[in-house]
Amino acid sequence: MKTHRIWQVLILILVCLWFTLLAISWANAQEEEFSFNWLDPDKKISVLQNRKYLKSDRPFLSIMGGPGISNAYRKTFDFTGAFAYYPKDIWGIEVFYTLFSNQENNTFENLKVSAPTAFPVVREIRAQFGLLLHYVPWYAKLNVFNQILYFDWYFSGGAGGIHTALDTRTSTAGSSSFQNQDFFSFFLGTGHQYYLTKSLSFRIDFTSAFYRAPSFGNSGDNTWFSNLSFGFGFGLRI
Repeated sequence: MKTHRIWQVLILILVCLWFTLLAISWANAQEEEFSFNWLDPDKKISVLQNRKYLKSDRPFLSIMGGPGISNAYRKTFDFTGAFAYYPKDIWGIEVFYTLFSNQENNTFENLKVSAPTAFPVVREIRAQFGLLLHYVPWYAKLNVFNQILYFDWYFSGGAGGIHTALDTRTSTAGSSSFQNQDFFSFFLGTGHQYYLTKSLSFRIDFTSAFYRAPSFGNSGDNTWFSNLSFGFGFGLRI
């Protein structure tokens, strides 16, 4: 449990640091000045960056995969398929479907040894789906090995559903027995789209699902739970 939490914190810190550095890089690029000797020395010229790659009116298909980091007792991996459409370059909508694989992790294996007659609340996330609104306020570029790489930084929010399976056994020594549970969920996310060509993009995405479920599996008051998933993959504009 402790190791799992440490990894969660480290991943979130790295994500925040990465996005902060990119934001600083983008801000500096927007303020870049160029010197023109033939102009009045008291004048200052700034260059506004136009979009080289446009998204509007081009359907966008994505396939992504990555680790889940929210379940304390499971190693998870997610596979996502998504379809997006942007009527404007800064606004778009996306529908997505994500499948999750689940395996018992080291924390659960240690629990089997140390407390075979006990059993925590284990709710596996099996799938989630939803409709998202995308807002793309930043379009920027990076110099990568002397090659200019253009990218979008987007934020997303929406709603949908989440399909879970509650492990109903009463001890770690028993056999697994699952009960399906479905919940309404809200989604918040952010990510980048790196343009490789006018049609092909490399994508990084962080999406969190928030849903209410019984606090003790099948009993107790409903409380908020979250599921954070990370994915990277490729997208194709058609």
